[in-house]
Amino acid sequence: MNDIHEIRQVAVMRSAFKQKYGIPRQPRLVQGLKSEVVFGDEFNNPDAVRGLEEFSHIWLIWGFSDTKIDMTEEHPAWKPTVRPPRLGGDIRKGVFATRSPYRPNSLGISAVKLLEIRDDNGQLRLIVEGADLLDGTPIYDIKPYIPYSDIITEADEGFAKSIDNSIDVEFPDDLLAKVDEEFRAPLIRILELDPRDAYDRDSAKPCKMAFVNVDIEFVFRDGRLVVTAVNEL
Repeated sequence: MNDIHEIRQVAVMRSAFKQKYGIPRQPRLVQGLKSEVVFGDEFNNPDAVRGLEEFSHIWLIWGFSDTKIDMTEEHPAWKPTVRPPRLGGDIRKGVFATRSPYRPNSLGISAVKLLEIRDDNGQLRLIVEGADLLDGTPIYDIKPYIPYSDIITEADEGFAKSIDNSIDVEFPDDLLAKVDEEFRAPLIRILELDPRDAYDRDSAKPCKMAFVNVDIEFVFRDGRLVVTAVNEL
């Protein structure tokens, strides 16, 4: 069974995340952070989203565009097991039991809140909230979120059970003032979620994260994340 099917990009994500580091590990973990789904020329047609305004949430099907996969014969494009960050990076699980980007088809799916359908001088955009996508991520499909069929209240979370690992953040006022006001609360929440890799959380080394138009520098000290600098990109 080696069927190959072509998949076309319909839109691109424009978000505050300029690098993978710092992106929430699941959608809708950071409230108030807006992103835009910008349609490509062929699909830039208001008729294609007619009726979508009736839904409060949508599914985005997208590609892990920044994932580096070795395609040589010595190293297959995917491996049957991966090490989920949630488990500390040292326990292996089957790739189909995880949401790892390192999979046979590097596709992701995210449920996001639809805030607005906008037509800016002929350019169709969806304004969404809660996306966990890198700026420039290709969008391959968009579907309405339908609660009566998409919500499964009895679902078991397996090893990915919800855990609040929030940490305290110290963000000096003079540094926070360098961040555009609309992004301040979402940024603090992103930092509270601890952007470090799970296997690197015992380290006290300085860290840096690109967000919107600034670089955020921080360290972990006495159990807290302390922001030490904010510089323009």
